[in-house]
Amino acid sequence: MAIDFSKRQLAVSQAFCQALEGHAPRSEELPHTRAAAVLVPLWDDGETVQMVFTKRTATLDNHAGQVSFPGGMADPDDPGLRATALRETHEEVGVPPERVELITRLDQVVTITGFLVTPYLGLVDPAARFEPNPVEVDHMVLVPLPKVLDRSNYQTVDMEWEGMQLRQIALYQDQDMVWGATMRMLLNMLDALGDNAAKVAAAAGQKGVDISKGLG
Repeated sequence: MAIDFSKRQLAVSQAFCQALEGHAPRSEELPHTRAAAVLVPLWDDGETVQMVFTKRTATLDNHAGQVSFPGGMADPDDPGLRATALRETHEEVGVPPERVELITRLDQVVTITGFLVTPYLGLVDPAARFEPNPVEVDHMVLVPLPKVLDRSNYQTVDMEWEGMQLRQIALYQDQDMVWGATMRMLLNMLDALGDNAAKVAAAAGQKGVDISKGLG
């Protein structure tokens, strides 16, 4: 079906494509890792383009309680990792594949838990309604894309994780903190964009037609 994306989303998509033209997404070749994929969703809330994250529930086996992109481990029945990212997004936040348009693949990341994660940047239909799966998602975390693309919003924090003392780069949205593998995906994206990050951020905030909120 045809998706009626906002003017902002289309401008952001064009800016991303122009900025990443010629950039070959990095691939990791590591044995003994499990294939996974995530969607890096860009959704228009009527004010700006938001990057959509989820706060994982505390009861999950992997990355419990962390802020991440919707996604997960590849299933043998998935025709490819793009399908994995879309299927997992549907399962976690209720947005079906036909309401998402993928823009590009980003650099792969290996997690400390042994997953080889392939991120896909994509536009989400402004009219889509998010319906988080309560088993997997504690709540949605929306971060304005201009904030994500401004390195001055990132800070170094000392933290404890599973008994280890860590120093991590983090991005806060209210009380939620993006760090770890998800943060590395963001930093890789910023490195790939370079000076063009400001152009993409400007496109995210330009005026457009207001749309209905879809958080459900």
